[in-house]
Amino acid sequence: MMSSIDSAERMAAQEVPSVLSDALLAQLHDRYKDQTVGKVAISLPELADADPASFGISAVTVDGAVHACGNSDQAFTIQSIAKPFVFGLALEDYGAEAISHYIGVEPTGNNFNSVLQPERVSQHRFNPMINAGALVTTGLIRGADPDARFARVRASLRRYLGHDVTLNTAALTSRQQGDDVNYALAHLLRAQGLLRVGVGAVIDLYARQCSFEVDCRDLALMAATLANGGVNPVTGERAVSAAHVKHILAVMYACGMYEFSGQWAYRVGLPAKGSMSGAIMMVVPGQMGVAVFSPPVDEQNKSVRGVMTCEDLSRQLGLHTFRRMTPKVARAADSTAALNRALADAHQRVASFNTGACYSCEPDVMKVVPEHFAIAAMTVDGRACHVGDADAPFLIQSISKVFAYGLALEHRGREHLLQKVDVEPTGSRYDTIIELERVSKRPHNPMVNAGGIATTALIEGNGRAGRLDRVLTMFRRYVGHDVYIDMRAYLAEQARGDRNKAISYLLRNFDMIDGDVEQTLDLYLQQCSAMIDCRDLAAMAATLANGGVNPVTGERAIASDYVGDLLSVMYTCGMYDFAGQWAYTVGLPAKSGVSGAILAVVPGRMGIAAYSPPLDAHGSSVRGVKALEVLSASLGLTLDQLKRPCPRVNGRHYRYGEPHRISMEKTSSPGKTSLLAPQTISFHDQIRRRYSSHPRL
Repeated sequence: MMSSIDSAERMAAQEVPSVLSDALLAQLHDRYKDQTVGKVAISLPELADADPASFGISAVTVDGAVHACGNSDQAFTIQSIAKPFVFGLALEDYGAEAISHYIGVEPTGNNFNSVLQPERVSQHRFNPMINAGALVTTGLIRGADPDARFARVRASLRRYLGHDVTLNTAALTSRQQGDDVNYALAHLLRAQGLLRVGVGAVIDLYARQCSFEVDCRDLALMAATLANGGVNPVTGERAVSAAHVKHILAVMYACGMYEFSGQWAYRVGLPAKGSMSGAIMMVVPGQMGVAVFSPPVDEQNKSVRGVMTCEDLSRQLGLHTFRRMTPKVARAADSTAALNRALADAHQRVASFNTGACYSCEPDVMKVVPEHFAIAAMTVDGRACHVGDADAPFLIQSISKVFAYGLALEHRGREHLLQKVDVEPTGSRYDTIIELERVSKRPHNPMVNAGGIATTALIEGNGRAGRLDRVLTMFRRYVGHDVYIDMRAYLAEQARGDRNKAISYLLRNFDMIDGDVEQTLDLYLQQCSAMIDCRDLAAMAATLANGGVNPVTGERAIASDYVGDLLSVMYTCGMYDFAGQWAYTVGLPAKSGVSGAILAVVPGRMGIAAYSPPLDAHGSSVRGVKALEVLSASLGLTLDQLKRPCPRVNGRHYRYGEPHRISMEKTSSPGKTSLLAPQTISFHDQIRRRYSSHPRL
């Protein structure tokens, strides 16, 4: 049966406008203006007084063209949408690596003002988009005194806006009089040693930055500045360095919509930030910034009309990062010789890493060689390169979840799967006993074990043998040859599978799986016990990069409509409790397995695989992670550089990374200081002790 998403895409395909225009925005406005779902936020009197009928849409392109309709000139307080811009200011002060280690960039799966568990805070497993992370970020802003720090924040926002920004004093007073949750968060953070200044000073600056007034046009221009590599497309002034834009966008993509971030990435597929004022800001890298204002919000404090409008606009203009990707013309950097050099360089730079522990369910069953290390790549035109132990066999393990999810999508459709398994990152380990949504009882995503088992339960087939044959046939289409199950490994996992059995029975208790639990778990363990090597895994990744068609055999492995689903979930959830940091540093859809393998997809260009058995604390290959970091940097593989050919905007095409109106080399950012060498010796010593052990290339 056709899902509502499927039918909506088919409907949109019949009426896709080729150009962003006022008429398109007016069409969206007219479509959703009578929507009555949602309630105006009441946490502040100024928010409660908003007119629920207010509805404005604005888009600003990277050449400075402004499109708007509805109440796009109505002022509102920026609230949480200030967070990405203050985060950018902290990046300018201390650098991307120090900030990510000090605060963290991991999605939490919680709402914006959740009081986090102390261990999550002490381990820096949160992010700058939730209130706890934003308070830490705010406390890092440099300045001799509170007024100087506030002046810096205000001046930073002015560069994005192109004009001075007004403070809503009434909203500020209301926030200052009733900010108990943020005071509680700040004291918790101070107890963990994460606030550089006093609680009162942090809360005051945070309240003031949330109380600036903007309108839809302002917010769209701020988003367009990020879309334009950090340069305001109207004034030509640089607001933030291009190097930091990719980090801002990565955190917005993974965390900007709080506990709805996974669904947003799945349905809209663009970096965004929402606020309880009813505003949503969305960035289309290299193309435009979009803003929607409509005060009624849902239970997750996101604008109801805003979400509908952004999803519709993304679908109509084909803006989703991972949907409708097309193979690109081969680049000079992707020549066989260049790829071989890049792989050899990465292998050489990382081979000496000797930390981590190998996973083995039963050491006597299958010998694991810790020294094995391989990297392989395959381009979308079928050229293959590899270095190291590329023919060493290993179990596919959890990487199979990606492909089983695709098979279940083809069998059941999107909407049915979403009723059984969500697409939200949780920041939890892959083998968490069970972490279900409180209301629906669904596993949060198909990449953790609970979601993987629930997905496998949806694979169709005639009995045990028929379902296993479906899985093996699916593997063959991706790899290009037959794949076999290692029965020794399967039986060993089955004998020691109490943890997965516990998950499976709990899933059946909540009606997330049906039928024979043991049969479902058997199929799950069998798919994880398929034997491949690094070259096979690169071919599987290249098949996804090529829109679902194996680049060597030409056989279609999965319908092109579903490739974007797999890549979206891999990007936000594929690396478990390391997914946010992976997006921040590597920036590619990926999936790891406890065998020591990592699969990464460069949409439209290539697939990459790495294999090395020693694992880090997140269950990912130590050398594999570092190798992919090196390759991402050397080959320019992050998504902000990979955006597929742009749709026409005002009749022209734009490419990310080449800002308009000003040279990329021009910068007005203040001098950067290291977070490891701040203004006070005690803070310097504290941070140095905390982070001196982090491995660096």
